[in-house]
Amino acid sequence: MEPHIKDKKIEYRGMDYKPNMWHSFFTTWDSGSGLVQVWFDGQPSIKKFITSGVSISGPVIIILGQEQDSHGGGFDARQCFVGMMSDVHMWDYTLPSCEIQNYVDDRNYTPGNVLNWKALDFQIIDKVLIENKIAVCY
Repeated sequence: MEPHIKDKKIEYRGMDYKPNMWHSFFTTWDSGSGLVQVWFDGQPSIKKFITSGVSISGPVIIILGQEQDSHGGGFDARQCFVGMMSDVHMWDYTLPSCEIQNYVDDRNYTPGNVLNWKALDFQIIDKVLIENKIAVCY
């Protein structure tokens, strides 16, 4: 996992990622302090410093499932995500840990105010299958 903020990135290694299973990923970044934290399946990582005192401005382009080499472009098919994703949200503030845990546990949570998966206006390019969320039966 490598969160990118502007032209900076930071690595998180050693996560217990198991293929062919659903996982939850969160990345938080506080622009004032510069602290980044990754949450994997409800477990927080250590906090690391990346960059502080900067804001994200200009035209917003959110690309899911494809690495980009330039802002909004420079795509290489060999650098694409192959798999399934669901319930992607983005907020313009750092979520408290209790709110992250509510999301992970599929309890009541505040949908993203920048990106809300359920209200997403998207463009499908190439081979993408859209399905409704599959209910987990116990």
